[in-house]
Order: sequence, then structure tokens, then C-alpha cells
Amino acid sequence: MSPLEDRYIKDGEILKLASITIKAIATPGHTDSHNAYLVNQDRVLTGDVLFIRGCGRTDFQSGDAGTLFDSVTQRLFTLPDDTLVYPGHDYRGHAVSTIGEEKRCNPRFVGRDRSNFIEFMASLDLPEPKKIMEAVPANEHCGNLLFTR
Repeated sequence: MSPLEDRYIKDGEILKLASITIKAIATPGHTDSHNAYLVNQDRVLTGDVLFIRGCGRTDFQSGDAGTLFDSVTQRLFTLPDDTLVYPGHDYRGHAVSTIGEEKRCNPRFVGRDRSNFIEFMASLDLPEPKKIMEAVPANEHCGNLLFTR
């Protein structure tokens, strides 16, 4: 933990903010400590583990394709189909989907079992992100690079 972190949020932990209830769902795979957050039982903030018609990379930052597949299929895809999905970002300008839509239409998962998914992710041959050598340490220290030295 960096000096900027108060504590880790555990899988299943409930956070209350006035009338808003947020449940942490451990969804490792994009990173080894990724969480999604179920808000008021009807929407999920998926971060980079599940995008609209995609998913996060697993080839750096402690990612693991098999673990990501398990997180999405066993943790997120078990939520009700009408649960709204809000990813951390989207490269095509989409803002929201549903669990049902992603189960039916997400090309990263439709028709794939765990081993097919792992092979597919390994075959993507994605370019290394620009500034990755700066971004990972910044992510690990809540954006404050002073603590990386």
C-alpha cells in the first residue's frame, strides 16, 4: 500500500454513501487486484475487466487471460441480464450496455470457452501502450510518482 491509500476494499465488501449501496466484486484478470462495483443492485462499474463488446488486456500489469475469463463469466455474467454495465472507458464512444447484451454480443466471450479465450487473447499481438513504463508505477502509487523513488 502506498501512503495515499487508506486500505484495500475486499471482495463482497459493502460501501454506503448516503442512499447509495456499493458492493465490491473481485474481478482479477486485467490486473491481479481488479474490482468491479455493483451500485444499488442494478448497475455495475466494470473498470477495464469488461468493456462494451470487449475486455481489458491481459498481457501486462499482472494480467492473466484465464483469470479474466473466470471473473467475467463467473462473477459478472451471473448478475441479472438487465444490470447496466458501465466500463472504465470505451474506445468507440459507447457509455452503457447490459449484462445480457454483453453475454449475447461481446465477441471476446461469445462462443468461447476458457481455453479458446486464453488462445485468443495471446494471439492479439497488441502494441505496447505508449508511456506504459510511466503509467504502471503511477497506477501502483495512486498517480503520485513521488512514492516510486
